[in-house]
Amino acid sequence: MKIGLALGSGSARGWAHIGVLRALLERGIEPVVATGSSTGSLVAAAYASDQLDALEVWVRSLTKIDVWRLLDATFTGGGVMRGNRLMRAVGDQLEDRGIETLARQFGAVAVDLYAGKEVWIQKGSILNAVRASSGLPGLFTPTAHEGRWLIDGGVLNPVPVSLCRALGADYVIAVNLSLPVARSQARRAMPERASEATDSLSTDDSTELIARWSGLLDNFVSSIRADRQPSQPGMIEVMYTTINIMQNHISRSRMNSDPPDLEVAPRLDDFHLMDFHRAAEAIEAGYVAIEQIVTDLPHGT
Repeated sequence: MKIGLALGSGSARGWAHIGVLRALLERGIEPVVATGSSTGSLVAAAYASDQLDALEVWVRSLTKIDVWRLLDATFTGGGVMRGNRLMRAVGDQLEDRGIETLARQFGAVAVDLYAGKEVWIQKGSILNAVRASSGLPGLFTPTAHEGRWLIDGGVLNPVPVSLCRALGADYVIAVNLSLPVARSQARRAMPERASEATDSLSTDDSTELIARWSGLLDNFVSSIRADRQPSQPGMIEVMYTTINIMQNHISRSRMNSDPPDLEVAPRLDDFHLMDFHRAAEAIEAGYVAIEQIVTDLPHGT
């Protein structure tokens, strides 16, 4: 039986996929097919190319400062960040390889911005595939790929079970991170976090950081208005929560029509869009999610 793993989109929640994989591998379950959307595509690519260890070491080392420094703001593209700096950092940790050369089957899902259709990336550079799959609308600029502008795969297929089966999986384990977010838990004021970050930076770094993000921080505009209510959500929170709501409904609909053999849903209710520095917590949540359904797991392969 060929076991496949469909890793869902979920921004910083995506580090939970590492914990899921660790728990599966410890129990002798080694998927031979790995697919993903957005952050799920990065973890799937690392696993399929035998570089999961390197990715885990790096994400566990990330601090708030590191995360802020990886964000390259732009006011001219189709998003508030280019994503180039982040992908260079990923490229420093993972060796880029051709998808066709991998020992395990790998595929990433993206969406053609103008055609409005899914694009399954099954050849070429693994890092290019990850970037194309990770263009969260409004946040990261779209990626030019083979004559098309591609955005985040989670827009149409947050948990790519269909691609996993198309690549030959007989039994699909789907990791769904598109769960409703409790606002009281998830909301984290971005201006406060930026302040914490700049406290630890040099004067020059602080100036550069503030210049890049002065117009982009969550609640920035509303924070200078006298009539702002303390509980009013900011721009980034509204965007992220809206996308999360849509992806939750889309993933439910897609998995109802093409259900996985087993669904894993790590509890990450209090994770925000940019909580990439909380990898240890997310990985643990993924590991625990497998432990809670251990009796439902297939036999190791």
